[in-house]
This record gives sequence, structure tokens and C-alpha cells, in this order.
Amino acid sequence: MERFLATTKQSIPIVIALSLILPMLVQAESDTEKLFYEDRDEIPIEFRWNIDDIFPSLEAVEGAFAQVEMMIGKMDRYKGQLTDSSNTLASALKAQFDLYHLYYEVLVYSNQFRDTNTRNPEANALYNRVSALGARVNRATAYIEPEISQIPTEELTQFLENKRVAAYGHYIENIVRLKPHIRSSEVEDVLASAELVARAPFEAYNNLTSADIEWPTIIGEDGEEQKVIPGLYYSFVNSQDRRVRREAALALFGTYTKFSNTFASTYHGHVQSDIFYARNRGYNRTIDMVMNENNVPAKVIENLVTTVHDGYFMLHRYAALRKRVLDIDEFHVYDLYVPLVPEADRRITYEEAKQICLDFWLETFGEEYAAVGEKSFNERWIDVYASEGKQGGAYSWGTYNSHPYMLLNWGGTLNDVLTLIHEMGHSIHTYMTNENQPFHYSDYSLFLAEVASVTAEALFMDYLIEKTDDPTEQLFLLNRYLNNITGTFLRQIFYHEFELRAHEMALQGEPSTKESLGEMYGQLWKDYYGPALVLDEEFKAGWARIPHFYRTYYVWFYATSFAAGESIAQRFRDGDETAVDDYLQMLKLGDSVYPMDALKQAGVDLNNPEVIKTVMVRYERTIADMENMLEE
Repeated sequence: MERFLATTKQSIPIVIALSLILPMLVQAESDTEKLFYEDRDEIPIEFRWNIDDIFPSLEAVEGAFAQVEMMIGKMDRYKGQLTDSSNTLASALKAQFDLYHLYYEVLVYSNQFRDTNTRNPEANALYNRVSALGARVNRATAYIEPEISQIPTEELTQFLENKRVAAYGHYIENIVRLKPHIRSSEVEDVLASAELVARAPFEAYNNLTSADIEWPTIIGEDGEEQKVIPGLYYSFVNSQDRRVRREAALALFGTYTKFSNTFASTYHGHVQSDIFYARNRGYNRTIDMVMNENNVPAKVIENLVTTVHDGYFMLHRYAALRKRVLDIDEFHVYDLYVPLVPEADRRITYEEAKQICLDFWLETFGEEYAAVGEKSFNERWIDVYASEGKQGGAYSWGTYNSHPYMLLNWGGTLNDVLTLIHEMGHSIHTYMTNENQPFHYSDYSLFLAEVASVTAEALFMDYLIEKTDDPTEQLFLLNRYLNNITGTFLRQIFYHEFELRAHEMALQGEPSTKESLGEMYGQLWKDYYGPALVLDEEFKAGWARIPHFYRTYYVWFYATSFAAGESIAQRFRDGDETAVDDYLQMLKLGDSVYPMDALKQAGVDLNNPEVIKTVMVRYERTIADMENMLEE
């Protein structure tokens, strides 16, 4: 869950036009920016997030932990009593969400404490205790939804006339909708108690990648030895030195290959837990469970896959274009990300990126949106630089009582600026939800979670392109935009197909092995990128690099979000005067409505296949623009 407390808005001045920023980056500062620290304590404090905003000390965490335990012990008082009266139901719901509220504060703290150094035994011990506590929280509340689902409709309607119950109206409505898949209190208790077992595969995966594996080193562009950790992968494959990107990619994926028997076991365990939950909730397939829980029609994901398959030729065309422009005999996966226009590829310091982002947010979304971004920089919401033992990748996660926390592994590329834009999209979405919703509606569906980040990214690329008259820079940005569509839309469908096939294979009783998963993943590389791609054996283990596979069917949310975000962005491009207000209103809805209805507030209906086709039309047009500019 991505939660934090709303705070006072502030105005932000525009300091400098972006057209002056990209061609005039301060190279001396960029060259000296340190991107990786062996010792976290060496990182200047302003670049480390301040989790004391959640709890001021570990002693305070322990106090909250004990309070959660006490609250768990009191939940039984309502068990079997929810049909007694509307006031009893209201009191039970309040007790449930009060428990969740405090538990999430402890959960986020323990997670953020560990992620900055996954090798810290104290942090790991706290995280494991809190995970076990979470299973107890779920068990303590497991009876509530089954009991609500069994309340007769007429009686429940009367209960909803009570204002205390009506405050949870949409939550109750969703329970009624899911009634066929809610089990008895006893079965729900068993399912909740299985949570720790279900989490074990990801915990093993996470510890292996973050703490146990000794990642390889290569000689970088500067002639110095550099460690190739997953969090800095894209910094290496953006290198104009093909030796660097080849050696980095093969070293990284060679390491995944070396451990792929173990990774296959952890992923197989995760898939089996998905099947366990789906079957016990009365679903034939795991994907049916995920789609129904989000109240999203199956045709939405079916349209996504069909649209991408129909557009394979565009990906093949782009791969061929990259091979031609890079002037290489063979096109490999590690040639996918390097900018085709190196003259425009500037190193960008984090300080420079902050100002670029602030200017963009104010000009595009207005003062209310931009003020949150400024607070994040000023109040240490962001953990910026990679360090030994730090969790790789990037994310935004926070608490209702504090603010969001953004984990970055800054690499100094435009991709890192886009990551900052992306994660701040999550954070501002959460900010506006929390400012306008009570705690029990302060979360939002995964189906919506990526829309804000994708919308911001799409408009940011437009912003950069419009701010320069230099054709070299325009070409560079068009290329980056193509990579953005490829990575955030097309590649996520690639991942979805792998995940769906892995689950179907398991349902048929076929084992998930290094070989079976590798062959499946390798075939997808060939399908998506066509005859121009020469696939190195190491990239067949690429599935092991994707932690999102341990968040069941999360990857397709990226693709639907991209389609929705592009549709929203188009309203901005068309000059629709209500686009900003509609968009901000959507960000404030949280979980108070179904996700498809929230999107309609922003003017998007994903039941319409044309929304999804819009992305592929834009993709093809951008390829054509690039080809024309290259010819000129």
C-alpha cells in the first residue's frame, strides 16, 4: 500500500526553461557525482530517507508492535456477532481498520529499515517478526468478510441506513459482489494462516538477490572496476561502449543463469501458492481470481494481448532500425537500450533532475501537484543512491500517518529522471488520496496504481521534445519514448504472457524448471523482436530478474495503466480544459469506487479496445518519425 499523510501545499517558482537544461548540463558536476557507496553512512544525509517520520526510534516501533498485538487480542469480541445490530457491525469494521492502520505503520517502517541494508541482521529480524505479525492480523480479522457476506440483503440494507455503517458502503458492496468466492470463517482463517508460507518463495528470492549473491564486476568505461548489480543494470546497457554493455549484461544474466535452478524453485513455489488460493476461492484459473478481485472484465487483458500480437511487426521493424543505426552485424538484447543518438545523451545529476522535474510538474499539472514534489525533496522522502546491500530497483511506499518513501538507485541517466517522475506519480497519487479519503479508502487497486506514473511519464516526454528545437535532441527523445512504450507497455505484455503460461503449465502438472522456464522465455524474446535478434543463451534466464513475478499478475497492470495513461495524456495534448481537474479528481478517489469507474472520472473507458490501440498507433507513428529524421 502506498500511503502518507497530506500536508500543507506550497507554491513552486519556475527557475529555468528546460530547453536550456538538456544541452547545458554541468558536466564537471555530473562527472564527480558518486553513484555507488560501499558504506551507507558515507551518503550525505539529505540523500537518505528519514524513516523517523514514521517512528522516532526502534523503541517506539516495539511499542506499536505491542499495541497491535493487544488489538489483535480484542478482535474476537465481534466474532459471530455482526448480525446483531448495525452498531455492532460498525464497531467491528472500525476495530478492523484501526488494527490495519497501526499495523501498516509498523510494516512500512520494518520494510524501509531493511531495504536500505538487506544484510543488516537487526533489520531482517524485525522484518520477519512483522511479517509473522501480519499473518496474525489477517487471521484475527478473517471472520469479518464471511460474516458480512452472509447477512441477508434486506437486513444489510437496513444496516446501511446507519451512518456509521454507511461510511463503509463501497467496502461492503464489494464484499457482496465477491460473495461466491468468500469462504466460511474457518476456511478464511486457514487461508490467512497460510500467508507466511505463501510469502516464503519471495522472501527466499529477495534474500538471494539482495543479500547472498555476490554480483560480478567488469571494467567500466573509465577503466575502473565496477560491480554489476541489478539496480544499476540500465546504467551499463545505456553505455555507448558496446564492450561495456555486452560484458555487463552477460555477467549479470550469467549470474542469474548460475542460480536459475534455485530461482526456478522459488518461482514454482510462488505459482503453487497462487493455485492454492485460486482453487480454495472457487476459481478455475489464477488470472480469473485477480481480474475478478479488481472488478475488471477479462476482455481488457485479452484486448491487450491481441493488440500487441497484431503489432509484432512494429517491434520487428524497430529492432531492425536499431541494428541499422547502430551499424552492428548482429543485434543482441544488450543493444536494446543504448541511445541511438549519443550526441544528446547527457549525464544528469540528481540535483539537476530535481529542478527539471519541478518545472515540468508546475507547468503541466499545476501548483497543487508540484507542491508535493517539492516537499518530497525538502523533507527527505527519497533514498537516492545505491549502496552495498541496498534493495535494487525503485518504488514508492509509505504510511497514512507520515508520507511516501521513494527508493531509487540513481544512475545519472535520462532513464533515472523518468524513474523519478514515475515514482513521484505514485507518491502524489497517494498524497491526494489520503488528503481526501478516510484510511479505509486510502488504498487503491493495482489496476489504478500505475496510471498516475505512466501519465506523468508520457507527458514528460512530450514536454522534453517541445522544449528543444535541436533535431538531434528531438531524435534522442523520440528514441527514448519508443523505449518507454516498449518497456512499460509491450514488455509488460511479454512478461504477462510468460507469467500466464507458467501458471497454466503448473495447472497441467508440468514442473517449472530452469529448462522449461528458460525455453518459454527465450521463445517470447524471438516472437517479440523477430529475426533481427540474436539471442544469447544467458538471456533465457531473464525471467529470474523480474521480482514483479512474485506479485501475481502485477505486470499486466502496467500495460493497462500505460494505455489509460496515454489516453489521459492525449486529453492534455488536445488542450482539453477539463483534463487537469478531471485527472486530479481521479487521483483523489482512492478505493472509494471501483478502478474502472475511477478511470472514467479521468475520461478513460478501457472497455473500448480503441483506447489500447491508441498506444500502438502512437508507437508506429514515432518509429516513422524517427526513420524520417534519420534519413534527413
